[in-house]
Amino acid sequence: MLGTAPIAADADADIDAEAEAEETEDAGTRASVVAVRIWRRWGDLLTAATVALVALGVYVHTLLPGVGDRGDTAKWQTISAVGGVPHATGYPLYVALVQAWARVVPIASFAYRTNLLSAVAAAAAVAVLFGLLRTIGLRPAVAAATALTFAFTPTFWSQAVIAEVYTLHVLFVVSILACLAKWRLGGANGWLLAGSALLALSFGNHMSTALLLPAAGWLVLSDRRRALTRGNVLWAVAVALIGACQYLYLFHMSDVGGYVEWRIDGLDDVWRLATGQQFRDQMWAFGPHELITDRVPLLWRLLRAEYGLLLDVAVVGLVAALLLVRKRRRTIDARGHVLVAIGLVGLASALYGLEYDVIDVYVFFLPLHLVLAIAIGLALDALVGWLTGRIEPPLRRSTALLVAGGLLLLCPVKMFRAADEPASQRGNVAQAHHVNHAVDEAGDDAVFLAGGYHDIQALNYYLRAEGWGRRHHLGIVYFPTPAMVAGYLADGRGPIASAATAVGTPPGTRPKLLTISERDAKAMADAGLAVRPYTDGVWEITAAPT
Repeated sequence: MLGTAPIAADADADIDAEAEAEETEDAGTRASVVAVRIWRRWGDLLTAATVALVALGVYVHTLLPGVGDRGDTAKWQTISAVGGVPHATGYPLYVALVQAWARVVPIASFAYRTNLLSAVAAAAAVAVLFGLLRTIGLRPAVAAATALTFAFTPTFWSQAVIAEVYTLHVLFVVSILACLAKWRLGGANGWLLAGSALLALSFGNHMSTALLLPAAGWLVLSDRRRALTRGNVLWAVAVALIGACQYLYLFHMSDVGGYVEWRIDGLDDVWRLATGQQFRDQMWAFGPHELITDRVPLLWRLLRAEYGLLLDVAVVGLVAALLLVRKRRRTIDARGHVLVAIGLVGLASALYGLEYDVIDVYVFFLPLHLVLAIAIGLALDALVGWLTGRIEPPLRRSTALLVAGGLLLLCPVKMFRAADEPASQRGNVAQAHHVNHAVDEAGDDAVFLAGGYHDIQALNYYLRAEGWGRRHHLGIVYFPTPAMVAGYLADGRGPIASAATAVGTPPGTRPKLLTISERDAKAMADAGLAVRPYTDGVWEITAAPT
C-alpha cells in the first residue's frame, strides 16, 4: 500500500494535468472563436483604419511645414485665418470648413493647420476607397494594397501635403460612389439617401463633382423601382436646395472676410462665381483635331509618368471589369452596373480634363486616378485568385500565397518610391523664410509692391493671417506699374496711397515702398526709378534723383 500512494498521486496529477489541458484547450478554442467573430465583424474597419493611418503618417511626415511657393495654397492658408471669398467657383463649404478646422486644431501656424486638413481628408479618402473595393468584392489584402497604391500616386500625394481643395474633393467622390454601390448591391435605402446628400453637399467644395451625375443616374435608373419612390425624390429635392444654399454663406464672407477676391452683392454675382464664368473661355477649349493630336497624348504621358508599368496592370483591370460586367449575353448584374458607373466617372473626368485649358490640369484627372486604382485592384484580385486557387498541396499553395503577397506589397511600395521625391514638401521652407524675413525687416509703415501671384498670396498670409499688416502698418499693392509708382512718389495719390491709408500709416508720412521680387525691382529700375537693396532679397524703390 505504501508503494501505491505515489502512483495514485501521479495518476491524480495526470488527471489534473489532462483536465487543465482540456480547459486550456477549451479556453484557447473559445478565444479563437471570439477572435474570429471580432475579425469578421470589425476586420474591414480595422484594416481601413490601419491603411488610413499609414497614409496619414506618410502625409504628415512629408507635409509642407508652412507657407508654400504656390499662390492658391497661401490663399487658402490666409482664408483659414480671416475668412473671405476666393476665386471661382467660390468653395463655400471648404471656406467654412477650413476656418472651423483652423480654430479646432490650435497647433503650429494657420498655414500648417490648413495643410494638415488636406492630409486628414486624403487619409479618409484612402480608407473609404478600401471600403468601396470590399463592397465590389475584392479580397481584403488586395483592397488594402490597392488603397495604399492610390494613396501614393504622385498627383494625389502632392495634394495631400498642401492646403488645397482636391483631397476633400476626392473624399466626396469616393464616398458618394461607396454609398451608391452599397445601395445598388442590395444595401438599405439609407445608403442611397446618404449618397444623394453627399452629392448635394459636395458642390460647396468643388463644382466638378457634377461629373458624377452620369454615374449616379446610371445606378438609379438601373434599379428605378427601388430608387424612384416618392420619399426618395422629395429627399433629393430637399438636399439639392440645401446644397445650393451653401453659396449664401459667401454673402456673409463678402462683408466680414479679410480676403475678398470676388465681391458678392446679389444672386447674379453668386451665379457668375459658382459657374466659373471667369474660366469659361478655358473650358471646352479644344476641337477634335487638337484632342487627338495634342491633348490625348498629353494625358497618356501624364499617366505613364505617374504609373509606369502599373498603367498596364490598370488596362488589364479594365479588361477584367468588362468581362465581369457581362456575365450573360443580354444582362448586367448589380455588380456590373456598379462597375459601369465607376467607369463613367473615369470617362467624365478624362473628357473634362482634356477639354480644360489650364496649367494645373493634372489635378482635374484625380477622379480618373481613382478609377485606375480600382482597375488595378480588379487586376490584382483576379491574379491572386488564380494563384491561390491553382493547386492544393500545402507547399505549392504556400508558394502561391507568397508570390501573391509579394505582388500586393510591390504595388504600393513601387508607387511610394516613385512618388516620394516629387510629392514630398518636407523641408520646403525657402519661400516662407524669404517672405517672413522681408516682412520682419520691413519694420513699420511700408507698402509691398507685388507683381507676381505667388508673392502676392505669400505676403497676404503674413500681413493678414499672421497680423503683421495691422500691427506694423504694412500694406500691399497688386501688380504695380512703374507709372503708378512714379505718380505716387510725385503727388502721393493712387492705389499706393490707398494701401498706406488702409493699414493706418500716420497722416503726413509716406511708407517705404518695398518689393521682394528681383524681376519687379529690375522693371522699376529700367523705368528710371531709384532701386536699392534694402535687405537680403528685398529692394526699396524711391524717386530718381533730379
